[in-house]
Amino acid sequence: MTVPLPVPGSLPEFQRMFPDEDACRKYLFAVRWPSGFRCPKCASETAWWRKDGRSVECERKHVTSATAGTVMHKTHLPLLTWFYGAFLTSTLTPGISALQFARQLGLSRYETAYVMLHKLRSGLVDPDRTPLRGRVQVDEALLGGETPGRPGRSHGAKAIVAVAVEIVGYQDTTGRKPGGGHVDRQLREGPPEQHARGDKPARRRERAGRVRLEVIPDASAATLEDFVSRHVAPGATVSTDGWSGYGGLEGLGYAHKVVKQSRKGKSTGQYLPMVHLVISNLKRTLLGTHKGAILPHHLPAYLNEFAYRFNRRFWKAPSFLRALGLSAAPRRPRLEYKRLYAVRKGGDWQHPNPRPSGVPKQTV
Repeated sequence: MTVPLPVPGSLPEFQRMFPDEDACRKYLFAVRWPSGFRCPKCASETAWWRKDGRSVECERKHVTSATAGTVMHKTHLPLLTWFYGAFLTSTLTPGISALQFARQLGLSRYETAYVMLHKLRSGLVDPDRTPLRGRVQVDEALLGGETPGRPGRSHGAKAIVAVAVEIVGYQDTTGRKPGGGHVDRQLREGPPEQHARGDKPARRRERAGRVRLEVIPDASAATLEDFVSRHVAPGATVSTDGWSGYGGLEGLGYAHKVVKQSRKGKSTGQYLPMVHLVISNLKRTLLGTHKGAILPHHLPAYLNEFAYRFNRRFWKAPSFLRALGLSAAPRRPRLEYKRLYAVRKGGDWQHPNPRPSGVPKQTV
């Protein structure tokens, strides 16, 4: 049985684990070949690192790249730079901008930091996520600057983002409201459901579980029903506002609960607080970390990053390996400078769009 390798959880721990390039190579070797090296061409078990520090050569002169299938493939940067970049990407709760990323890694070119971040973001995406279940809240959000004279769902130049949030119930014995320090300490230790302890009677509370976010072209019934059917399991209870675009959810096998919004814009009540909280956190993250300077054609990458961080805010350990492309996630086409900068012009690269397991990929 293979013992999982440790991952850095703090900066001092990262510095102890990866003091130099050689430590990164040993760690990379252990991740790629946990049971020992075996040449894919001749099955030889004897190999050594080549001078490039990126590939190994067996006794029969066969060369195998240790970075193939990862975000580091064919990179000219040191492995230590990539490891530190993955650590920053996977541990900083609000994320990091390309400018700060370049400063932290000592990169002289902004473009290098920008592409590195997008590569690491693409590594965080799991394309075969399971659908949301139980009770789910769904709503849309408009992202972008103000557009005068366009009320309601007439979005103008803004981007429409569909948001679905799974509601999780748990037993709380702390006597404090969710979000308090004591509760947060429990959440960091593991799922709240496993930490109802103490002499106080447990109180039933709720929190936001997994989230799904996706850029949608419009708020029509066809678009919204397609979003819900791809991200929410049939039989779930879906709570939405009174928008007519959600009117066909019951016909798709969902228990639809409607919460009509007040004409004066007051709170929609007890059924939609979680999805509004997620939307608020998303806007604060994009504005605080990136100052709102996100191009529309790259917005899916930032939504994927936000969803990954939010869904794993209690379990951050696997994120380091996934960001580097060293987890069990399937390999994807390699993202390069030209591909990333050609997205606006309709290039062949598309930011990964996670979809539930068993759901066929949509064609555009």
